Amino acid sequence: MDARLRPERWRRRRATRARRIGLLLIAVIALALLAVLILRPHHHTLVAVEQSPAPRTHKQTAWLHAGAAWTPAQAQRLHAQLAGLAGNVAFPASTGILVLDGRDGRVLYGLNGKLPLVPGSTIKLITAAAALGALGPDHRFMTSIVSDAALDGTALQGSIWLVGGGDPELTSDELRAGVHELQRGGLETITGNVYADGSRYGRDEVSPSWQSDDLQYGWAAPASAISIDGGSVQFTITPHAGSEATVAVDPPGQRVIASVDTGSADADNTLRIDLLPNDSGYEVRGQIPYGAAQKYWRAVPHPTQAAAVSLFSMLRLAGVEVSGTASEGTAPSPSSTLWEHRSRTLDRVIQQMFFLSDNHYAEELLRAVGWQATGLGDLHNSLTAERAFMQANDIPMQGVVLADGSGLSAQNRVTAQSLAASLHYLLNEPLAEPPFTLLPRAGIEGTVRVRDLAPEAKGRVFAKDGYIEGASAIAGYVLTAHHGPVIFVFLVNDWEHGLDAVWANEDAMLDLIAQN
Repeated sequence: MDARLRPERWRRRRATRARRIGLLLIAVIALALLAVLILRPHHHTLVAVEQSPAPRTHKQTAWLHAGAAWTPAQAQRLHAQLAGLAGNVAFPASTGILVLDGRDGRVLYGLNGKLPLVPGSTIKLITAAAALGALGPDHRFMTSIVSDAALDGTALQGSIWLVGGGDPELTSDELRAGVHELQRGGLETITGNVYADGSRYGRDEVSPSWQSDDLQYGWAAPASAISIDGGSVQFTITPHAGSEATVAVDPPGQRVIASVDTGSADADNTLRIDLLPNDSGYEVRGQIPYGAAQKYWRAVPHPTQAAAVSLFSMLRLAGVEVSGTASEGTAPSPSSTLWEHRSRTLDRVIQQMFFLSDNHYAEELLRAVGWQATGLGDLHNSLTAERAFMQANDIPMQGVVLADGSGLSAQNRVTAQSLAASLHYLLNEPLAEPPFTLLPRAGIEGTVRVRDLAPEAKGRVFAKDGYIEGASAIAGYVLTAHHGPVIFVFLVNDWEHGLDAVWANEDAMLDLIAQN
């Protein structure tokens, strides 16, 4: 018999065909189930996690070597020219000046480089260097909402915690977006409480050396691992002809007692915003002239508690029923993550800090250094970790006193040498963009836009300035016309012939450096 007609061959063929049909049916059923899972509404899924951004490519520092090397004659001529300007009577004895070749750290000019002086906000340069050294330029701060329970229908049978990761830029709008994401996941009711967890940085605190008169303002807000809108509250006061002005606050949830009269268009503004007893809220009173709405900011004395209250209020305003209360509390472990938010990369955060000279950013970054080193970013641990960073990277410590990360304290002391070494450290960081672009261009943008530089120097000077009573400073980089980057530091305390004269001579020195 032909082998193709044998019964056993037909039986094998039928078995093979049956197996193929069975596998095909299984595949069809699996695809159908997958389609159902994909297309069905996910009303019980609360997790809203942002996608991790792709790693960035870091550029090399070859640009550091652009331009010709300084010959001995060129360096000597620059030294003589700078010495002539530094000898002006505008500069008191309490002046520290240092100018270095950015490529190799060679001193091109120096005056009192080891003299400890009050730096103002230029101390943010040290804070930034320490933060980059501890965390790296691609670090992102994570804020999350977690729970000790799962969603049961539309109800969360438990409490939620807003867990802070130290994001200096977290805004109330971003937190509102988080609430919206929870609602999209089906959340309608929370049977427990709303907590804020700022334990990463310990208790909310400011430097004890800050002036008490500053503490009411947004630039002196306490540091917290979970602070919203820079640790401050915004008051929008809208006058109404013939009646009281209305007062709105953001973030929501703050207790406010308001009685603000609307005066005529030329009336005096007598508005006062004061804390209520026990820091329990704010009293807004006085008079504002008729006209456009006005905005004022005040520091939140307890930002972690305020964050819990704000999230609680946002949930209720969005229609989510919350049975419990709002307070501080450490998140349980383990817990389920309901929402996550990632900040911008650290180098972009630092750039924003420099452009705005934002004290809140600086204090938060200082705490991040302490947390990375010890697991608790309180003020003591953070300043200790910053000193360790300076010592490990050969940044001169003699005479240096660190009291905060922002420069608001009059107890801070740095030297021109220590600032210049920090700038040199930053200049050699392999960032996505040249490190000098972290700083604003003097005479053009940021807080240094008021500098009066020659047209040829504008766009070549990248700087951070600082000022508190009796102390002025500016430090950064000059991209010279022929010799690549130069590091400069000017520290001036207790001037006697007016600050305008000090700045005019500093600007003349920067013009001179830029044209070389």
